[in-house]
Amino acid sequence: MHSLLQLVNEVNKTHKGLGELIATNILAAKAKKCILNISPAGCGKSTATECVHKALGDISRKYSSMTLAGLRHLARELSGCTQHLLIDDLGAEKSYWARTSTITVLASLVHTGYVYKITQQYAIEITGFKGSAAINIQPVLMNALVADEDWVAVVRDKTLRYYHLHRPRTPKEYPPNVKMEWGPPIEEVQLKLRKGKLFYQVLAYGLTQWSYARCLEHIPAYLKAAAALDGRTTVDTTDYRVLIKLFKPMALERYILKSFGMESGRLFQGDVFCLLTELATDSAVPIETVCEDYKVSPKTIERVVQDNAEWFWIKENSPKLLMPTDYTKKILNLIGVKHEPRIQKQPQDSGKAQ
Repeated sequence: MHSLLQLVNEVNKTHKGLGELIATNILAAKAKKCILNISPAGCGKSTATECVHKALGDISRKYSSMTLAGLRHLARELSGCTQHLLIDDLGAEKSYWARTSTITVLASLVHTGYVYKITQQYAIEITGFKGSAAINIQPVLMNALVADEDWVAVVRDKTLRYYHLHRPRTPKEYPPNVKMEWGPPIEEVQLKLRKGKLFYQVLAYGLTQWSYARCLEHIPAYLKAAAALDGRTTVDTTDYRVLIKLFKPMALERYILKSFGMESGRLFQGDVFCLLTELATDSAVPIETVCEDYKVSPKTIERVVQDNAEWFWIKENSPKLLMPTDYTKKILNLIGVKHEPRIQKQPQDSGKAQ
């Protein structure tokens, strides 16, 4: 079995749902790419970030938060840096502009190796960067990010957006134990791109986020990274299959992002994403549980469901349940969500004549 799939299985034994997130982040670090981890609060982003940091050791450096102004003070350290940068939170920034600008700068830095940005207060110049980056983002920030003009110009084609849809129902007090051999440099890995069935499956997921030209840039890098992490210097079919599995959540972006024009007018459906996280965790969720998870009233949940009837409906049961529509079931299946079969309880006979 591929070492990345072994990692997924081992992590999911104790921390269900985190295996794929951690594996994809390690893959992005090896491929020297920028990844955005998107999920609601309390879904394990910070735990996954800490695990990746421990697994990579000196190869990575972790920041509990990052600001655009802070990058200016790190310019000397980051120039010529080859490490994986882990940013757990952008919450220290006070404005959405500053937060989206920080993401844009980091995405551009990873892709081009340099950045020179001038603001009203200061200038940021970083050169010779040869590392990678992972940034944790909550859904509320995504709406500002996709609406920004730099979404099309920079972020969309230069990052992988990983949509993590799983909420731990029984959180563990300890982090998963992640061990991963770093393997040879991806520059030593040989790849003869096979444009067969497996390639086009990987390409189909890549095209949900990147242009065709960027797919031909990113996919080979991820294939080489997968092979290297498995201790090989030649890409084989198992690496394609690993990418197909780990890239599946990328496809959600095509459905969760509303566009009203070719390059302008975009809306991230944050409410839909939050409720999808609940239904990706369990095939049916009590409304009371959803209220507890997001600290809102049942009336708010009912209004959101009514506004998004294409996605959800409420089963008037006792208790009331949040349910997916057939459309939602198809999308969850597309992005790799699989539920264990639910045991249906038969209603008890009341003994009364019908």
